[in-house]
Amino acid sequence: MQTKNKRMGLLLILPSLTGVCAFYVVPFLSSLYYTFTQGVTEPRFVGLANFRGLLDSPIFRQAIGNTALFLVLGVPLALACALLLSFVLAKGRFPWQQWALLLPFVLPASSFAVAWEGLWGRDTLAGPAALPLTLLLYLLRNAGYLSVILTGAIRTLPTEYQEICCLEGGGEERYLFHILIPLLSPTLLFAGIVAVMNYFLLFRDVYMLYGETPPRRLYMLQHFMNSSFYKLNYQRLSAAAFITVLTLSALVAAVLLLQRRMKSHVE
Repeated sequence: MQTKNKRMGLLLILPSLTGVCAFYVVPFLSSLYYTFTQGVTEPRFVGLANFRGLLDSPIFRQAIGNTALFLVLGVPLALACALLLSFVLAKGRFPWQQWALLLPFVLPASSFAVAWEGLWGRDTLAGPAALPLTLLLYLLRNAGYLSVILTGAIRTLPTEYQEICCLEGGGEERYLFHILIPLLSPTLLFAGIVAVMNYFLLFRDVYMLYGETPPRRLYMLQHFMNSSFYKLNYQRLSAAAFITVLTLSALVAAVLLLQRRMKSHVE
């Protein structure tokens, strides 16, 4: 019976797995060829020259630095806001409030950009406040969506954990930091990965607001890749994508290791 269920499960995921392989995995593996070549009509093997050129490029280093800074600031803030919201939402039934929290996530980028520019003004958005306001935009876009995910996970936890914590003299703060967060570590990991993916979607809003020439602090990795694509520099584009995938994979592996340690600490 168990073998039959496994086969049925594999059969159900086969269409999605085929699509992911055909449209994501295979093109990515094919693009690795470009990372070691130069030239368009007659590509020639150049080894690691494209990677050395990227690391020597001040524009690429600026894009990587801005992207890393935004992720270091934005993702923890988004998870913290989402966790606090979900902690409150899990105490009762707030259907309309949850729908309201999801609204910024589903609004089109063009509508959001027009409203954002009308709220702050072109001069403010192009000034020193560009990065903080973009971080605020990212939080508005994603904190509510992430809170819905975390709220569902909190509601599945047994209520005995909080009751025992209260009986032992611990308040809500102790329950939140010492029990709830470790128990939610797998869901927090998933929410963190979603937050990183949604950061790359934020490029639509930034592009709508600033076009191809954003303020210096907002020149992100997507701008660099977009510019490389328009210039038909596929080698540089592929090398940048490969470095990004390796970096994000290492980050996910580190978070998985941390989550495993947190789980063992709870047990």
